[in-house]
Amino acid sequence: MGLADSEARAREYEGTIRRIRDVISARVVFSPDGAIDEIHVLASGGRGAKQLVRDVESSLMAQGVAVDHRKISVALLAPEQSDTGGQRAKIAGFTVSRSGRTIEARVRLEYRGTSAEGVAQGPGTTDGRHRALAEATLGGVQRFIKVQSELFLEECGLVQVGNKRAATVCVTELDSEGERTLIGSCLCRQDDAEAMIRATLDAVNRRLSLWTVAAEEQSV
Repeated sequence: MGLADSEARAREYEGTIRRIRDVISARVVFSPDGAIDEIHVLASGGRGAKQLVRDVESSLMAQGVAVDHRKISVALLAPEQSDTGGQRAKIAGFTVSRSGRTIEARVRLEYRGTSAEGVAQGPGTTDGRHRALAEATLGGVQRFIKVQSELFLEECGLVQVGNKRAATVCVTELDSEGERTLIGSCLCRQDDAEAMIRATLDAVNRRLSLWTVAAEEQSV
């Protein structure tokens, strides 16, 4: 299959996926042998990621295209919420500095009246800057966690949503019960760096109060 054929098929499948309820945008990536290698979907938070994955599978199957569900990744774009009751970690400040070919990100967070800072370094590239910001944010969040859960950054980046961009982050949480995948996103309004931090917090904030409660129960 030629490049033009792959691009035409990608546009066709992307159009099909975008017609699914709650889907905002989609990108289909083909492998060199012409098979679907990756499908990336950005959707509103109206329904869960598992249901959207099944809908993508069903929609493509109706066109005679079978896709392994493991090749489909879904990022849910949740509406911004106010930080009520101190239950969500908030940005207190951040800096990004360059030294030669290295980027260093420092992210300071506040949660329940306490503060913590995370620091991370990476190559002086756009992707390296994004990863350093996300990893520094996770480093700060990790300081608030008093239970045996560890956070690892899997993927992060920017995706196009119509004429806007959104930061998306995928985090893996490891604890004694196994692993969980946490997805976060945030529209880029002015600063891509701040959007990447907010997307990282969006991924973990829903779990943060659970980690805190678990820690309080263990201390009783």
